[in-house]
Amino acid sequence: MGVDAWGFDEDRQRLARALQRRRRRLSLVRLGVTLVFLVVLLAGGSIVMRSWALSLPLPLWLSESLFFAVLYAIGALLGLPFTYVSGYRWEREFGLSNQDLRSWAADRAKGFALGLAAVVVAGDVLLWLLTAMPDRWWIAAWALGVLVSLALGIVGPVLLAPLFFRFRPLQDAALRTRFQELAARAQVPVVGVYEMGASAKTHRSNAAVMGFGRTRRVVITDTMLADYSPEEIETVLAHELAHQKFLDPLKGLVVGAGVSLVVLSLAALAYAATYSALGFASLHDMAALPLLVLYSAIVSEALGPAELAWSRLREARADRFSLDTTRNPSAFSAAMVKLQHRNLGVANPRPWEKWLFYSHMPGRERVELARSFVSSAPTAG
Repeated sequence: MGVDAWGFDEDRQRLARALQRRRRRLSLVRLGVTLVFLVVLLAGGSIVMRSWALSLPLPLWLSESLFFAVLYAIGALLGLPFTYVSGYRWEREFGLSNQDLRSWAADRAKGFALGLAAVVVAGDVLLWLLTAMPDRWWIAAWALGVLVSLALGIVGPVLLAPLFFRFRPLQDAALRTRFQELAARAQVPVVGVYEMGASAKTHRSNAAVMGFGRTRRVVITDTMLADYSPEEIETVLAHELAHQKFLDPLKGLVVGAGVSLVVLSLAALAYAATYSALGFASLHDMAALPLLVLYSAIVSEALGPAELAWSRLREARADRFSLDTTRNPSAFSAAMVKLQHRNLGVANPRPWEKWLFYSHMPGRERVELARSFVSSAPTAG
C-alpha cells in the first residue's frame, strides 16, 4: 500500500478518481435524459397533462395538485435508474455502503414522499401567486422560500434527519464532556452532543453542528467515533463550530436569499417574455411551469461557481479556526486524510474540477494548511 507525500493512500485515491469519473459520465447521461424530458413537456407534453388533469371531475385546486404530483412522479421515475446505479450499486461496489436494497428503497420512498409533498404545495402556492399578483409574484415566492429555508434549518435536525438515521445522546460521558468543553472554548453554545447511527447504512464518517438556536447540537457519526481518535474528532468539530461562531449558517441564508432573488427575477423576466410563444395560455398556466423551472436552473448553474468559491473561503477560515483552537495540526492532518480515505474523496482535483464542483478546500490543500501552521507556530523556549 503506497502513501503519497501528503499521507493519502494512493490506491484509495485511484479508486476515488475512478468513482468520480463514473459519476460524472452518468450525470451527463442523466442531464441528457432530463433535457429530453423538458423538451417533450415544452413541446406539448405538459399541455396534454394539463388538459387531462382539468378533464377530471375534481375541484380546480385538486386538479392542479394532481398535475404537479404526476409531473414529479414521472421525473422521479426517470431519475430512479441513475440514483440506483450511483447511490446504491456503486456505493456498495466501492465499499462506501453496507446498506441492503430493502433499506435503501425505504429511504428513497421517504425522500420521494417528502419531495412529492414539497412540490405539490410549492406548485399550488406558485400558481396562486401568479394569478393573484402577476407582476410581483416572484418577490412573494422569494420571501416565502426564505422563510421555509429558515424553518427547515430549525426543525430539520429534530424532525427530518431522524427519518433516515437514528440519533441518541453520546454515551461516553468523558467524550461528551470533552466536546462540550471544546464548544465552550469556541464560545458556541450547544444543547447537547449526539451520536448518529450511520454504520447501519454507510462506512462514511463525519461530524457536524446542526440546527439553529435551541435545536443546535453537535452530531458525530458512530463510524467516526469508532475510527478516529478523540483529538482527530476535536479538529473536525472545531471546524464545524467555527461556522457557528462566524455565523456562517446565517450568512449563508442571507447570501442564498440574495442569489435566489437574482435567480427568480431573471427567470421571471425570461418566463414572461417567452411563455406565450411556446403556446401556453397564460402566465399562470400550470403547463408552463416547467419552462420557469428550466430558466431557474439555467441561472442557478451560471451562478454556481461563484457560490462555490465563496463557500471555499468560508471553509478555509473554519480550518484555520480549528487549527488555532485545537493547536494540534498533526491530528488535523490525520483527520483530513482519514476523511478522504473513508469517504473516497479526491484529494488533489484539477483546477477546473475544484472550480466547478468543490465547496471545500481539497484534501491536499487542507493538509498543506496544517503543515504551514506547524512551520509558523511559535517554538517552545
